[in-house]
Amino acid sequence: MDPKELGRQVLAKRKEKGWSQEQLGDMAEISRNYVSQIERGEAESISIKIINKLAIALGVSPSDLGESSTPSTVMIPPPLRELALQDNLSYEVIDKLVNIPRRGKEPKSVAEWRALYDAISQFINGDQTA
Repeated sequence: MDPKELGRQVLAKRKEKGWSQEQLGDMAEISRNYVSQIERGEAESISIKIINKLAIALGVSPSDLGESSTPSTVMIPPPLRELALQDNLSYEVIDKLVNIPRRGKEPKSVAEWRALYDAISQFINGDQTA
């Protein structure tokens, strides 16, 4: 199973449920740090037992965690969608913003998403200027 895809699926399913990493860790009987490593695709050799625990906690089958149902199943928060429309941001930029590993607070308003985008735009846009 591809660790990056597993991480994307675990993150997406966890966010759909509105759970924190700690809540998922408690449900799956693993540490919050391990959940974080899995979501970032950094956990190597994840056992079937752990995958099964995650699947049960998230209410999906283990195979659902390893498969991409569409090229990108990203849930775009409404404030980020509004920023994208206001600033005519490409899907690629939005996808990068949504998938940035964050510790702590996640942006909740258009202003917070704009501040994050402004801070990292030179890195995610490559040679383009913001």
